[in-house]
Amino acid sequence: MKISVIITNWNGLDLLKKNLEQVIKMSPEAQEIIVADDASSDKSVIYIKELKKKYSKLKLITHKNNLGFGKNSNNAIFKSKGDLVVMLNSDIFPHQNYIKNALHHFSDPKVFGVGFAELGNENWARIFWQNGYLQHEPGKDIKKTHITGWLSGGGSIVRKDLFQKLGGFDKVYEPFYCEDLDLGLRAWKSGYTLLWEPKCIIEHRHESTMSKFPKSLLNYVKERNRLLSVWRNIDDPQLLFLNKFTLIGRVLSGPNYIKIIRAAKKQIKKSAPPIVFPKLTDREIFKKFL
Repeated sequence: MKISVIITNWNGLDLLKKNLEQVIKMSPEAQEIIVADDASSDKSVIYIKELKKKYSKLKLITHKNNLGFGKNSNNAIFKSKGDLVVMLNSDIFPHQNYIKNALHHFSDPKVFGVGFAELGNENWARIFWQNGYLQHEPGKDIKKTHITGWLSGGGSIVRKDLFQKLGGFDKVYEPFYCEDLDLGLRAWKSGYTLLWEPKCIIEHRHESTMSKFPKSLLNYVKERNRLLSVWRNIDDPQLLFLNKFTLIGRVLSGPNYIKIIRAAKKQIKKSAPPIVFPKLTDREIFKKFL
């Protein structure tokens, strides 16, 4: 199977200088390494063009306008040539065989993708329902391959055809947050399996460009999208009733939460329904993580 590596970038010149050549060197299995630049205003594009002279499989995709993480990733993945696509943030420093150690899992056609193990923060995502909301926490069994609730959009490898079948990252969550959680839930619900592999080691240097946004905006979008992840993915009537009951309590304890609810409803009205091919129920998915 052909393999593409995609690195999303927005004004991350310093991160590219620290990590991009390491990605190239640690990805011998890849036929192409694509940097998807999201209308950077720094000198990221100039740096990548210079580096292309040294590495023939390095490619560049640029945009005139900023698309946001989801659209930028979707666009790059749809343009890639690989059967499998590695998704990396620009602050990821991969170790040797981080791709190779995932490949055997794809002998199972039901495997949607494999998440990488972040050095020093090794965990997979356990998802469950509690207090009227979707919840998640780090999985504790990290010595062997494990199922995971979702795959990080900044450190995983997926089947391109299944990614496309599910429509990629849902634009309802733009500009960022919860796209990968949502895609993971839709993949599970459609009957596919998501794995986490401890032998696929990467370092996440936590220098994301997200830090350039105001904290108030980040918190607002995070809360809105957390609510959207429930409304877009949960079908169980009892769970949805519990969510409504929880929202009443949130509004009573903090009236500003009405803005979050209104914003989520506005996003849904202007967005197409989620793409999913239901085979598992909400409760069947949660049961897998007990």
